[in-house]
Amino acid sequence: MSISRCGDNRMPTIPLLNRSYFPHLMKEETEIFVRWLAKYEDLYLAFDFDIRVGEGAIPSSAVTDKIDAGFKHLTQKRIDVVGTQPEAITIFEVRPRATQTALGNLLGYATLYRDKFRPFKPVKLGVITDRISADDRAIMDSYNVDVYVV
Repeated sequence: MSISRCGDNRMPTIPLLNRSYFPHLMKEETEIFVRWLAKYEDLYLAFDFDIRVGEGAIPSSAVTDKIDAGFKHLTQKRIDVVGTQPEAITIFEVRPRATQTALGNLLGYATLYRDKFRPFKPVKLGVITDRISADDRAIMDSYNVDVYVV
């Protein structure tokens, strides 16, 4: 059974494959993620979506604390999906036509995730995509990023 959460708020527990919406994923990304879930969901204990990490930005002009907090919230980095397994945590970037820019995002997310959550389990990286070039696959492989083409 998978549990899905959005940030710190738990979403209703319904089968993930029956969902048509996942926080932070656009339509095409959702379609890719649902195809991936059909093959791999059972390997995970839980999934978290739209996880904010990092400090975000602070407005350049002096404004109210409420506006500062809102601006920070909007400018923090946002992880698409975090999957938890018994032995590891995986940070996933979901995108059509994955390129090396996904690697840059994942490396940054991993650093910020470790800083914020201090996980006891190893943190792995993964890209879920519908296609990837041979060059970009080789780049991902050189950084031990798991690539899922669905």
